[in-house]
Amino acid sequence: MSVAPQPLDVARLDRALDRLADHCELVDRITTHIEQRRVIVRSRLEQELGPELTHALLASLAPARL
Repeated sequence: MSVAPQPLDVARLDRALDRLADHCELVDRITTHIEQRRVIVRSRLEQELGPELTHALLASLAPARL
């Protein structure tokens, strides 16, 4: 089965690029939000538990590497 190359549809390509850009922006926002949340949570834990206990707690919650 031979498939001949289709002519480039500029409008379709533009829509695809717009969609890709939207997805990239969403990933950036999610990643930024997660990083900010981690900083806030760690800061709160350190205020309540102190740095040593916070480290011990986070280390115990982190999955072991295989």
